[in-house]
Amino acid sequence: MKKNNSLKLFNKLAKRAYKVSKKRKLGWKWSDAQKWTSANLFQKYKGTKNLSKIRVTEIDVQVTGILDGTLTATVAPVVIKSKGKCFSPFAIASSFLDSFEWFDIVDKVGDLNNDVQVDLDLEYDGNVFAKTGVIKKELLPNLLKIREEMRKVNSKSGYYPVISFYIVLIEGAEDNQQIPCNYYLLITFNGSSTYNILKAKGLIKDNFTTKEQMPTSEIERLELKQKQRDEERRLLTKKQANNFKLPSKVEPKVEPKVEPKVEPKVEPKVEPRIKDTKANRLAEYNKAMDKLDSQLERKLITKKQYNERFQQLGKNLKDGGKV
Repeated sequence: MKKNNSLKLFNKLAKRAYKVSKKRKLGWKWSDAQKWTSANLFQKYKGTKNLSKIRVTEIDVQVTGILDGTLTATVAPVVIKSKGKCFSPFAIASSFLDSFEWFDIVDKVGDLNNDVQVDLDLEYDGNVFAKTGVIKKELLPNLLKIREEMRKVNSKSGYYPVISFYIVLIEGAEDNQQIPCNYYLLITFNGSSTYNILKAKGLIKDNFTTKEQMPTSEIERLELKQKQRDEERRLLTKKQANNFKLPSKVEPKVEPKVEPKVEPKVEPKVEPRIKDTKANRLAEYNKAMDKLDSQLERKLITKKQYNERFQQLGKNLKDGGKV
């Protein structure tokens, strides 16, 4: 294969990888796409003489499959923007990797070590909220935006399965826990197709780690994050309490006795009713949800109470009742 043709092939592959990274909001630079293509894709197509026979749709399937772990790379996949180290998912206490409800995604995923490799794969009922492929946790898209997008769709569907963490061996990599970069955390809905594919290939790794087995520095980091979160909630509650105005104490004023004056009969004023439209009900629903989210974040209600009130709000929105 001529050098010039080889360069054209490489650029064609890298451009598709870069386009996929843009679509998934992975934050890659052009140089990142080139590195990834060189490590994961180029060897598969090397030697192709007729570049026109390689369809871009085929390349996209290869890129997304390798990112999602459903297709094998030509060599062990690399992580873009890696600092040369990975935090082992086996070093995370199993209690921190319990399944959680969708509205807890900001805290549950946000608390992970920045150097652990993850694949945030959230797709349900035809709605794709995130498909990042295997990247460092620090490169994840905005979790708050993902949660709000999920909430908008949830107001229509009314249900999501719980989200779970799974330790996965990168396909083609050595199954050696002493090499943390060979593994990643799959974060996905229970029963997702991605989980089923990886499970069938034997890439899901069962593991139990106690908190005492975690690195001391990691325990201290998580405890500090929780302490900061508790302090933020305390300050928020205090601020709301200060903004609540108590009625001022005043001395009762003695009015001089006046003979009652007969006033002409006035018909009571009828307040205009707000038209019960879908838009108005949805606006009221969003206000109620903001209040409900705030109560949960401040731990004024339990998750069970949150779910019960959430379902009732959704039912009222659907049936046209008072939100």
